[in-house]
Amino acid sequence: MTDSWIGWHNDSGFLTALAGDMFLDHETGVPVPKEDIDSSAGLHVMDHKGEVIKVDIPEDCLAVQIGECMQIITGGKLTSTPHCVRAVNPTGMKNEKKVARVSFPLFVDVIPSFLLEMPKGCKREDVLKRGVVGCAKVPPLEKRWMEDGMDFGDFLQRTFTMYHDYTAK
Repeated sequence: MTDSWIGWHNDSGFLTALAGDMFLDHETGVPVPKEDIDSSAGLHVMDHKGEVIKVDIPEDCLAVQIGECMQIITGGKLTSTPHCVRAVNPTGMKNEKKVARVSFPLFVDVIPSFLLEMPKGCKREDVLKRGVVGCAKVPPLEKRWMEDGMDFGDFLQRTFTMYHDYTAK
């Protein structure tokens, strides 16, 4: 199962900065060398063709992901990326250790009353058609972003509700 730690989702806000993963021995808290980790564990993203790609962020770097609000306010010029986190498979580990993943996401968002407005001259279809299609576990943006000018707080509430409904199925 690809999304065994954190299920498939798009970040709904604006930007997410993410440092590389750190893996710790579940019992002792001691860092586990990356070469001892199941190579399929960690962040996976889906590209515009629907291909799933494993992402390894170097230790001295940050990755930046675009959220759905940025997709809306840029008229679809920037698009959010479906992603998930796959757990470490103990049988893929040396010594079959239980491992914890530590990550540090920084979410950049705005106040709840911020209006999610497209650029002038942009159509709703411009925003929606640019997103990644084909990730059945991500509720469609068009069912959560109801209209141009919807406020950020209402969008988040609708998004959280729909994700809950999707995972409850």
